[in-house]
Amino acid sequence: MNASNLNFPLIKFSDDQNDWWRVRHAVEGVQIFGGIGSGKTTGSGKAIAHSFLRNGFGGLVLCTKPGEADLWQGYAKKTGREKDFIFFKEKDRWKFNFLNYEINREGRGANQTINITELFITIFKMGQRISGSNAHESESFWENALKRCLNRTIDLLKLAKEEVTVYNMVKLINHSPEGIDAYNHLVEISDDDKKIQEWAHVNYCIKCLNNAIENVQVNEQPIFDLVYSYFLKEFATIDPRTRNSIKESFLGYCEPFLIGILKDHFSQETTILPEDTFNGKVIVLDFPVKDYLVAGLYAQSIFKHLWQQAVERRKVTKETLPVFLWVDESQYFVNEYDTIFQTTARSSKACTVFLTQNISNYYSQMGGAQISAKVDSLLGNLSTKIFHGNNDAVTNEWASRLIGQTIIALEGGSQQKTMFDINTTYGKSFSKQLMHQILPVEFTNLASGGEYFNYFVEAFITTRGITWSDNNNFWKATFEQDFD
Repeated sequence: MNASNLNFPLIKFSDDQNDWWRVRHAVEGVQIFGGIGSGKTTGSGKAIAHSFLRNGFGGLVLCTKPGEADLWQGYAKKTGREKDFIFFKEKDRWKFNFLNYEINREGRGANQTINITELFITIFKMGQRISGSNAHESESFWENALKRCLNRTIDLLKLAKEEVTVYNMVKLINHSPEGIDAYNHLVEISDDDKKIQEWAHVNYCIKCLNNAIENVQVNEQPIFDLVYSYFLKEFATIDPRTRNSIKESFLGYCEPFLIGILKDHFSQETTILPEDTFNGKVIVLDFPVKDYLVAGLYAQSIFKHLWQQAVERRKVTKETLPVFLWVDESQYFVNEYDTIFQTTARSSKACTVFLTQNISNYYSQMGGAQISAKVDSLLGNLSTKIFHGNNDAVTNEWASRLIGQTIIALEGGSQQKTMFDINTTYGKSFSKQLMHQILPVEFTNLASGGEYFNYFVEAFITTRGITWSDNNNFWKATFEQDFD
């Protein structure tokens, strides 16, 4: 039996098989909580990462802090997987053109304009989160208008047989006609090829419209009609203030991909694919958010999102090895799609591992309405919860409630003495009460490694479906830190 089997043990907490953490638990997702310096990375995090690597898993690693890539380089060396690692970083040969990938990827559903537009919207919202500028519900009108602009722009480039790139999208919008005069002028010269070509030579939008007219197929006519009407009538004649707002929003979405690492590594050719992880490669996205800020968040979010979708599309058999998604400081990267992904991750043999200090991080970072419901839904779909030392009351109380209550027998006593202590009587009483198995205060006293704790890290683990050998639904685990 190997790790393609869901019953294969990844970590053995004791010799008793009831205490074995298996592949079936990994593919149902892991959430690791632990305060700063609690040992979550060097304790349970390292143990799980090593178990994945030793068993040949491919995976995707996101980086928040400088030095995380070095940490994984050490893991690769320790587990004999150095040849399988790809460190995707600035000024290296690895590049990923996300637009080209979505248009030309294999499988059904490729080259769908609406999906490319949604990808833009999703990634931009992630960037807004880290910059502290979440959109409000009242802005839905502008978002819908922007989506239509993106849809029509992408469709026009495709109809004109032009490459769909961010640069071409920006050029097309900047050259889009303004005012009804443009439409009237095009009608006037419609029979004069020379004048049309002269206009197309200086106006990229007109060039694309003219090419689309020449290339349009019968089955593409409905889309062409929408595009033609949009650029020559609708967008050309709307109120200038509305037009400028849509245009500036559009250019704002595209701007990050015209400069820096997003231009150099995500808008050029493609030399690396999400699917490489299906063949045992481990891709480390070495664009730490703490170094690259919003650009690093965009870069990693793009790859993460398309990797998740690729995983959902892949064909899985009994012989298929799992893949993993590893996100330390996960509060920077979580979004609503993670919940959707996790609902089917088991059937895709995808192991998601999120690490963060506390649940409050998610509440503060998750955007939009109904934040609590979103966080609860995400955590509900990560079946293994690991709690290291913490002094966040919200997390500790949540963990205590999650592990649950049990009936505990409490012993009481009484003592009575007569005058001059001649006679003394004692009495005992017992009562049963429903109490928390682990009190919130217990999470504050867990060993966090280092010399003070003899390099041992403690954590409480609870996994859906496991009754441990001591008949509890939780296990108090000890991990030995190894800094070699």
